Amino acid sequence: MNEVLEFLLNNPTFYIATMDGDQPRVRPFGAVMKYNDKLYFATNNTKSVFEQLVANPKVEISTTSPKGEWIRLTGKAVFDSSTEVKSAMLESVPSLKKMYSLDDNIFEVFYLEDAVVTFNSFSSGPKTIRL
Repeated sequence: MNEVLEFLLNNPTFYIATMDGDQPRVRPFGAVMKYNDKLYFATNNTKSVFEQLVANPKVEISTTSPKGEWIRLTGKAVFDSSTEVKSAMLESVPSLKKMYSLDDNIFEVFYLEDAVVTFNSFSSGPKTIRL
């Protein structure tokens, strides 16, 4: 898991794909942290990504490095509304404090259940890890 977190932190704009009915939707994200041996991400409940994850929690995340390495991370989004995890996310990604607070009723965090990550590059074959 640390290898995945490190890759996401070193390549801080990553892309999350969801489904909107039968249409895939992809958007950039940047907030990630490790908490209780899970990878957590942040969004807000006024965005279409939140509605899409509630309707269909299957998600895929991908990013690439300047060296031509990339990951594909799949799993099921599980929302966690605990104050502890939201507080940890705000401390882990301080820029979120400009947009969210613990009591704003829009800040949401989720982790990936049954997550599988595949590391790829143009110079070596894929490596798959279950988180």
